[in-house]
Amino acid sequence: MRGPTLVSVAILLLAALASAPLFGPASEALTANAVAPVMSLSSSLPPVNFTLHGDAGRGWGLTSATITTPGPNVTVHLGDRVNLTLIADDSADHNWFIDYDNSLGPNGDEPSSPIFNNSGVLAWPFVADRPGNWTYRCRIHPTSMFGTITILEEPRPVNLTLYGNAGRGWGFTSGTISEPGPPIVVFWRTNVTLTLIADDSADHTWFIDYDNSLARNGVEPGSPIFNPTTGAIVWSFIAERTGNWTYRCGIHPTSMTGSTGDARGGPRVRRGLSRPRGARGEADEVRPMR
Repeated sequence: MRGPTLVSVAILLLAALASAPLFGPASEALTANAVAPVMSLSSSLPPVNFTLHGDAGRGWGLTSATITTPGPNVTVHLGDRVNLTLIADDSADHNWFIDYDNSLGPNGDEPSSPIFNNSGVLAWPFVADRPGNWTYRCRIHPTSMFGTITILEEPRPVNLTLYGNAGRGWGFTSGTISEPGPPIVVFWRTNVTLTLIADDSADHTWFIDYDNSLARNGVEPGSPIFNPTTGAIVWSFIAERTGNWTYRCGIHPTSMTGSTGDARGGPRVRRGLSRPRGARGEADEVRPMR
């Protein structure tokens, strides 16, 4: 562990992982789960959930009434844990897979669901670990059931609110301020937006203490001063340095801190280039809100 034992909240920057994304054509946009603060070191961002209905002759749809060929465009972020609910709208067997090599069939390197049919609904998860524009298909009906999935290379943006108090520390709410404060986990290259609120009459700042010097240097992300006079300030930074770090108040660096932690691993990142050849048709795409 880096730094003194009193430090209490971690910023874990996980390399190569990824506001909420939207799914489907503009006429039927769905909003994925909102990003919530991560409350423990073992947690990660909440999954993205969506439902697809499949029919051998009509294609894919977000509902039974909106099935088309090609199916709805899907946009997620690199590192997203995606939970699919797959429903057969006919009497045939189906599956869902991402056809990275455009071979019309899944290989061992491509996310591919089990078979599903009208005997029941299939809930199946996968991790979006290859950025690019890809074709998803049914392996049994690959030319009549397909659509586009876009995996954005940048991670999903995160918005957090922190309350600061010189004597009590940090908290996600005024009622949960503690020393140490709450752990925060984000992914490498995440655009993090903090809303910072003083819960006392003192001046405060927020910074990541990479060198554990108890003071911000020029390369460390650091917020402007906030206090009751300034009110809540909204400040953003990019999590550009991987590792386990301490965050602090620059004015009260020993009483408003966060402990370091360590996390390793994550999904293997594989690079994609562009939409594979042979995907027929285009559908309107709804990109993530910024």
